[in-house]
Amino acid sequence: MKHEAEAEAKVLPLELVEKILLWLPVKSLIRFRCVSKKWLSLISDSRFVKVHYDTADAAPTNKNTRLLYLSSELPRCCRHFSLSILGSSRGFILLRIHVYGAPLLLWNPVTGSYRSVPYPVVDPDASCWTGSDNLWGGLGYDESSDDYLVVVGWGNGHEWRPQWEYFSVRTNSWKKIECGHLPPHLVTIESALFCNGVLYWLAVKDMEVKFVIVAFDLAGKHLSLVSFPTSGGRLLNLFAGCLGLYYLNFTEDHQKFEIWVMKELSWTKLNVVLPYAHGIHPLCLTKGELVGIKNNELVKVSDKGVSVESLRISCRDNDLKMVMFTQSLLSLPDEFGCTGEEQGK
Repeated sequence: MKHEAEAEAKVLPLELVEKILLWLPVKSLIRFRCVSKKWLSLISDSRFVKVHYDTADAAPTNKNTRLLYLSSELPRCCRHFSLSILGSSRGFILLRIHVYGAPLLLWNPVTGSYRSVPYPVVDPDASCWTGSDNLWGGLGYDESSDDYLVVVGWGNGHEWRPQWEYFSVRTNSWKKIECGHLPPHLVTIESALFCNGVLYWLAVKDMEVKFVIVAFDLAGKHLSLVSFPTSGGRLLNLFAGCLGLYYLNFTEDHQKFEIWVMKELSWTKLNVVLPYAHGIHPLCLTKGELVGIKNNELVKVSDKGVSVESLRISCRDNDLKMVMFTQSLLSLPDEFGCTGEEQGK
């Protein structure tokens, strides 16, 4: 009895264990589910999962932020098909399968679970559903309704007023998005960036080939256009946790990339030195280091342009399928109505 009492005294209270686990990365939590039945129950609890995500998301440096590169580690239903990434939000990736009749997929790479999302009911013979042109999408989370929204738009080169709809995961239904007095435009990239409750796409405005940013507010369910801070921007990404773009600046003595980020609805230029000679296409900027693509390598450089690290990847540049996402153990709303097979890992 004495030894049992001493052993019991050495065990931390479950409340304290929970506070410790909340600060651990997702990868560690997955391993620690095997410690005991109590730990398994705690880590699997939906309340704990949500608090863990919110805690990590609010931290100055989120240890669960990762750069996802598509390889063979995919849901079984789409492992052998051509894929593209349309967006990510709270640990979920929105995948498009380039096969006639195939649905969109919401996939959590950490848990391995996935859900299918059918396309809106439109002309089944429309080429945009099977080809890669003139169809774009995005995934975001609406905190006001605790709902994930899949947003898609489509059009063609002769139709400068594309159609838009969004899919509510909670209600399992599509709804048309009214464009109102939005000027004509055509989105030029397939995938959206989700930042602070808004989805963003790069687009061409009118016939002037003037680039703008199309924004969809998930809470308000409306579209708007965002102007560039300066001319020449061509690529959207998340830099320092904010919506950002970079463009090539030509001067008399040299060429360099400039990075701008949107903070509190206004553009700010970052103090990042990245000579054009580096040949790097920026992907993200965190902790004073920039990660980008150069030929067949992922590279990391300091904000002064000094090389820090590189990783070779076995694919061509035009085949790269990458997205920044935050690892999570979160689940989609139960009201989704998924099948038992789709719930499998």
